[in-house]
Amino acid sequence: MEESEYKSTYSEIASIRCEFEKALTNNKARCACSRHFWLADREGYACKSDQSSAKCRELLKNLRENSRFIFKAVQTGESMPHNMEIRVQAGGLKGIQMLFPGEQPDMIENINDLVELAEAEYGNLEQLPYDRIVPSISSYQGRKSRKRN
Repeated sequence: MEESEYKSTYSEIASIRCEFEKALTNNKARCACSRHFWLADREGYACKSDQSSAKCRELLKNLRENSRFIFKAVQTGESMPHNMEIRVQAGGLKGIQMLFPGEQPDMIENINDLVELAEAEYGNLEQLPYDRIVPSISSYQGRKSRKRN
């Protein structure tokens, strides 16, 4: 399958984009609003809800903006390089989870529930204490690189 054909088909399947797709494909999170699919031996996720996708888009934008100094970025665009994006997504979700007392499993069980809980607790996503969330992004360690012999 050619890359342009792949991207076109992907856009059709994932008409509502999952903003935290990298966290999902790296098995760091799950979401009740996500729909999993395979296309040409590649894994992907779409969102089942326009409203949930919009909230996640706003949250991810805020996470990127508040963590830009970690990556020495002057400004943050729609996305970052792959490894940085995983740190922002998985580390950011973990940081939000740590705002709430209780058991802290390694896997975020439901991104949608976590976003709803954070919004209810802090009034809106702009008001989250990003100064308490960003350290989780900074300290997030992705998969260790494999050494080649």
